[in-house]
Amino acid sequence: MFRSWNRKFVVVLVGVIVFLWAGAVGGEEAEYVTLAEAQRLARENSYAVKLAELDLEEAQLQLEQAEAAQIMQPSPTNLMQARTAYELARRGFTMAQDDLALTVKTDFYTVLQMENMLETAEEALRSAERQLDITQRRYEAGTVTNYDVIQASGGVLSSSANVLQAKHGLDLSLMNLQQTLGLPIDAGVRPAAEAFEVEKKEIDLEDDLAFALENREEIRQLQAAVAVAEKSVELADNDYTPALELRMAKLQREKAMMQLADIKRLLTLEMHQSYTTIRDAEERIPVLEKEVEEAEELQRLSELMYESDMITSSDLQDAQLAVLSARNELVTAITDFNIAQASYFYTVARALRDEQ
Repeated sequence: MFRSWNRKFVVVLVGVIVFLWAGAVGGEEAEYVTLAEAQRLARENSYAVKLAELDLEEAQLQLEQAEAAQIMQPSPTNLMQARTAYELARRGFTMAQDDLALTVKTDFYTVLQMENMLETAEEALRSAERQLDITQRRYEAGTVTNYDVIQASGGVLSSSANVLQAKHGLDLSLMNLQQTLGLPIDAGVRPAAEAFEVEKKEIDLEDDLAFALENREEIRQLQAAVAVAEKSVELADNDYTPALELRMAKLQREKAMMQLADIKRLLTLEMHQSYTTIRDAEERIPVLEKEVEEAEELQRLSELMYESDMITSSDLQDAQLAVLSARNELVTAITDFNIAQASYFYTVARALRDEQ
């Protein structure tokens, strides 16, 4: 009787856990979107992109005003600043869209990652349930102790907890995605089933670095500041301008040039670090794929050996955990690679290059 109660307890408890989770999530039908559709939704709803567009319109009006003012009150410096502000606003609008695209892609891949981890956790639960069933039958045959049954039952409960944890992680990642898309967090939008694989794109670090050091938004802003400062020095360097004003103009020019040199140094370091992250993740993936293959084969053999009473339940659990760990590491590595690559393209201002 104790044996029968032991098995029923595990089955009922797992059923209660799944029922409670399903009730918490709700039964609304999900709407599946591709990455391209998610990008479109985000652009339509993003306040940041809309504000950047308004900034561009404002800069356009200010440039028109500055050009009109040249008729009555010519000012080379004001006109230069207005033209620069418009160009920066135009680039800022492009980069705001690119920044949003990066966030959407990151959240999209994170959901896919959590879905894969949930599938892995559910497979581990099924494996633990198979172990419990084998252990129960072996106990009834008198070849193992009740302690083995309790241990196998604990494995089922532990795996059930892992499934719940993975589901909670998936829920949180889905909420983040809805928010990024500008939708209510309970909108029910989910990533469509897409191949979760490495998406390699051509990278030329030196060429990308050269472009970024001339075209990144903060670089352009400081280049503009240097140009305005140089123009101020040029206009103040005459016999009619007070010496203090000339000294101040030269000081402002030196500060702008120093800030430009510093941001270029930091950007160079950031790009090299981002490139290294991509290569590290790329090199890890084939190794992890082989580890998953080995772990799955070991688990298959371990289940056969356990059923034949050749290994202990602890040995089987170790094999099951190894599969879970290897799969999760592979999924994480693929996610890291795709996100690192997307981050690299954002850092090198690839969106601005695509405009050319």
